[in-house]
Amino acid sequence: MDWNGSSTKIDELLGFQVEAVERRLFERALTVDPKGNHHSWGAKLHAGNQTWVGLHSESLQTPYHELLRMMEVLHPVSGSKVVDFGAGYGRLGLLLHRLYPEVIFRGIELVSERVLEGKRVYLAHGIGPDSLTLGDLTAQDFFPEIADHYFIYDFGKVPHIRRLMVQLSEIADHKKFTLTGRGKGIRSLISHEFPWLTSFHEEENFSIYSF
Repeated sequence: MDWNGSSTKIDELLGFQVEAVERRLFERALTVDPKGNHHSWGAKLHAGNQTWVGLHSESLQTPYHELLRMMEVLHPVSGSKVVDFGAGYGRLGLLLHRLYPEVIFRGIELVSERVLEGKRVYLAHGIGPDSLTLGDLTAQDFFPEIADHYFIYDFGKVPHIRRLMVQLSEIADHKKFTLTGRGKGIRSLISHEFPWLTSFHEEENFSIYSF
């Protein structure tokens, strides 16, 4: 598998039907909010949460070549745990399964259609269905599980991301971990409000932090 190739082609080779799923979400959003756009449709469908319904799949998801680069920098060891907040279809879990099979992956995604599609593909590749789960990062009773590596994207509104970062700061009191932030929002938030995290690797679209 050439992980540096076209992410759309890799999705097809792995068996994902991302375009079909996103099209169904888009069509449902139009019935709810005919005059909306990708900034409003997700909130209308998912109880106020920003789920980026209507975005092209390649804008919605992190390209495989970036995920590969993140893993090359982190090089997670056998038995370590990776938690992906806002995992989408679980691309990172597929890459880890192929390249780092002894690493434990947990992906959390709010949109049930994406989770179901990810689980279908995971099953075809022999990956446990519990690796990708349905979950609301903004729920009052949500608290992150302990992990060695966390991945955070601009999954929603700033207050939601800030709350998750505060929770991770509590974990940091007794557990060392790395955090990979992808997107302008999360990187700006960390820079301005969470100085206990220090970037040790930066590229155009993501930064990797430790403390």
